[in-house]
Amino acid sequence: MKKKIAMTAIWLTALVCCLALLDRGMRRDDSERKYGAFFEEKQDFDVLFLGTSRVLDGVSPMELWRDYGLTSYNMGNNSEPLGVTRWVLETALEYHTPRVAVIDMFYVAHATDEDWTYSFRHLFYDALPLSRAKIRAVCATQPEDGRLEFLMPFSLYHGRWEELLSGREERLVECEPYMMGSEMRMSRMPRDNYAFTDEMTQEELPGHQALREIAALCRARGIEPVFMALPGHASGQEQMDMNSVQHVADELGVPFVNMVRMDIVDNQTDCYDWQGHLNPDGASKATAFLGAWLKAHYDLPDRRGDSAYAHWDDNLARYEAYRAENWTGK
Repeated sequence: MKKKIAMTAIWLTALVCCLALLDRGMRRDDSERKYGAFFEEKQDFDVLFLGTSRVLDGVSPMELWRDYGLTSYNMGNNSEPLGVTRWVLETALEYHTPRVAVIDMFYVAHATDEDWTYSFRHLFYDALPLSRAKIRAVCATQPEDGRLEFLMPFSLYHGRWEELLSGREERLVECEPYMMGSEMRMSRMPRDNYAFTDEMTQEELPGHQALREIAALCRARGIEPVFMALPGHASGQEQMDMNSVQHVADELGVPFVNMVRMDIVDNQTDCYDWQGHLNPDGASKATAFLGAWLKAHYDLPDRRGDSAYAHWDDNLARYEAYRAENWTGK
């Protein structure tokens, strides 16, 4: 009897180990390159930036370190509705507690259950270790019949199996671990200048309630929430939707930094695609503005010269070498 119990225990242990290895093997390298440094960092970050690909391409933590001595992480992900951002923040706070959380408004009109965005969510969830917080986040943001692939990616992640068997794997993000979550898209696509509008969408948008929950979550942890709209090409409707955030910001007493209306970037030179995502030049301009704004409004320390953050200088050297080699500015 004891031998049978021992053999069963060994078999179960082996099964768990195999499942864990399969789970790890199914994760995209993108996920590890994008978020691995977040989980490995021993010190808390001063600032977290969360939201869509506008953040992913528009905010450079290494330039905030170089110019202001701020430690930050870019949590931005492609096509992320604010209902998902709310849960990304909650799970991130299991690992780090920033002083400030800056939240992107670009997808304020998008619902959490938009099914076409599900594939992008693997980028964050695949890197997130299995925990009670991850299970809660997946259950809150994914339909019941699609949750298993986010908890155990090898199970139903059919597209990933096809990539592994074919030997072809497309990079979803152009980032490296030393970029602290940001990416650089090395191209330039001129965009026509757009007309600013002061009009606001009047109805309640899907992201408004998520913003209330985000603000409450931050304040319960002693974190300062900031709402942000990054510069870059935006249609009239997109501007109206983002402008509507001012009502929620006033209601909650949260600052709203609406950079869409500011003369910060040049649409002729600073975008990399027709959607208005920023290239490295545009990201540098947006990041410089944000750094100055954050230092002016919050008592954030300059950590340059602190031995506990020496690896940030190493990361900066690698970041600048990568940019110099790959971005010609043409």
